[in-house]
Amino acid sequence: MAVALSAVSCNWLDIVPNDSANEDDFWKNALTAERLLYRMYTYRPEIVYSSLPGQPFGGDDLMTSCKSTTKEWAYKSMMYGEETPSVVYHNLMKLSGAASGGINYALYEGIRYAYLIIDNVDRVPDLLDDEKTQWKGECWFLIGLYHWYMLEYYGPIVLSKGLTSLNASEEEIYTPRSTFDECVDFIAGCYDKAAGMLPARQLDAKWYGRATAAAAYAMKARLLLFAASPLFNGNTEFYSNFTNKDGKHLINQVYDKEKWKRALDACYEAILYAESNGYSLYKNSNNAPMATFERGKNDFHDMFVELHYNDVEYLFTKANNPNWAAFQRASAIRSEWPYSTRGFFTDVQVLFPAVEMYYTKNGLPLDVDPLTKGKNLYKYDPNSQTAVLNLDREPRFYACVTYNRGTEEIGSTKKTVMGYAGEIHGYTLASDGTPDLGKMYNNSTGYFSTKVIHKDISYQASSDNFYYHYSSYPVIRLAELYLSYAEADFEYNGVLSERSHSYLDKVRERCGLPSFRNSWSIVGGIPEGDALRKILHQERSIEFLFEGHRYRDMRRWLEAEECMDVTKWKVWNVFGTDAETYYKVLNFNDIDLHGHPVTFESPKHYLLPIPQSEIQINSKLVQNPGY
Repeated sequence: MAVALSAVSCNWLDIVPNDSANEDDFWKNALTAERLLYRMYTYRPEIVYSSLPGQPFGGDDLMTSCKSTTKEWAYKSMMYGEETPSVVYHNLMKLSGAASGGINYALYEGIRYAYLIIDNVDRVPDLLDDEKTQWKGECWFLIGLYHWYMLEYYGPIVLSKGLTSLNASEEEIYTPRSTFDECVDFIAGCYDKAAGMLPARQLDAKWYGRATAAAAYAMKARLLLFAASPLFNGNTEFYSNFTNKDGKHLINQVYDKEKWKRALDACYEAILYAESNGYSLYKNSNNAPMATFERGKNDFHDMFVELHYNDVEYLFTKANNPNWAAFQRASAIRSEWPYSTRGFFTDVQVLFPAVEMYYTKNGLPLDVDPLTKGKNLYKYDPNSQTAVLNLDREPRFYACVTYNRGTEEIGSTKKTVMGYAGEIHGYTLASDGTPDLGKMYNNSTGYFSTKVIHKDISYQASSDNFYYHYSSYPVIRLAELYLSYAEADFEYNGVLSERSHSYLDKVRERCGLPSFRNSWSIVGGIPEGDALRKILHQERSIEFLFEGHRYRDMRRWLEAEECMDVTKWKVWNVFGTDAETYYKVLNFNDIDLHGHPVTFESPKHYLLPIPQSEIQINSKLVQNPGY
């Protein structure tokens, strides 16, 4: 309790004299108790502008400047193979231990606060019974959520199932890791309890971002899809020797197909609940008169940036986030020239695997659609003044990505991207005309991210002022449930049901693509087996590029080693000063000249290491494979 009291914000001192604070003061009225409730939410990991790997950087879709190091961007510890048990850049367990530039999250401390509220909220005299129930539901949701984050990054974890007595023995305090399946069942149970206590949505704007029943159903569906996936479902290649010290296997050793059925049912339950409570895929009514392609592009882009709080589609969100401004500033094309960091600058860059992943305008992969199959997509087209690769792509590509001689709408003005070396948005050149490798903020691939850019943002050089358009950042949105259902349906039944088709088509229709069947009818019909699995993975990845999903998905699918093989990553020759020299395909390593090679090692880099400091405290902990 002394630790809990000392950790509460300074506002606590405005309520209770610091020489007389005690446990009872937490619960004397709703005001003091609610401050503890809000405190509990502050333990949520940051997911905007990177404080965890993959959020949103660290996959094969988005990264920051090649010149920056792990000390500037902690997520790069996993890209560069620098995360070790003794030098951790991400400690999710306590507010200490991370290396310089690293990130600490005390998730177990947040969990203790949640249990503290559950056990004592009934003592608050001026709270209504319904409010007490809702607070307990929020606590159960966050207990599940904080365990989930550790499960996602560490695999099997030590479960915290309640407040530990001050008189507890070492045997009770220092426990081994629970099995993966035990963790999943416990977290799912937390979400179930939360769903039974919470409202479907928060109707008061001051509560936006707090837990709801819709969020609990949705996060349970994500959890169970994760559990059914190949990474932890019978993965003996990685985890046959992954045991506690007593020999107990932490990962089930036999593939269990029924886990996909459990995920399928959870997705359907979450979808029915969300839809019955008014959630839907966001569409901006102002775009309705537009032609299908333009409407789809704008609806998809507006979904992400138009509303301050998108309670139409977002089931759980990170609201009022100050890092949103930093994300926009680093993503927008450079606003000052010669090179300057005063205005918007080029730090965020789209990677080629993401560019090549987007469909054609017909809703088919580049290597399948007759429109693009067999063509040299990497040659320069003088009529459009860009590469063929950038032509005839789907609406989501143009909603989220721009390129040399493409456009970006900023300051309510459409600006042409001037991306040749030596131009305002291109690679900086030294006085002798060679690439200035000493400058941090240069785009190294030739592709810029526009997903977070709202047309209203601007920079006024005369006053050195920025104007941002703030939006909430989605933790999970309804489109994920639709695509998760289709994936689980295929994995369990081997084919797609009519319901799965309807869900796929909801996602496609919103972004201006033909239906799944209509797209594939161009090439003789929908593929089957492994080919269909690959397409379902592509459908999901495209929808969520740059939102932090690729890092998780390519790992749970056991595709990360292939996806992160940097020898397959292309770039344009961004050192080129004209079309002839610029539009040459190079390897990523030809441009990344700063001595930070991207690497991936299986099974090591599928999980973060358990900090050695924690193993020294709790001798029953075992390390993750590969470390």
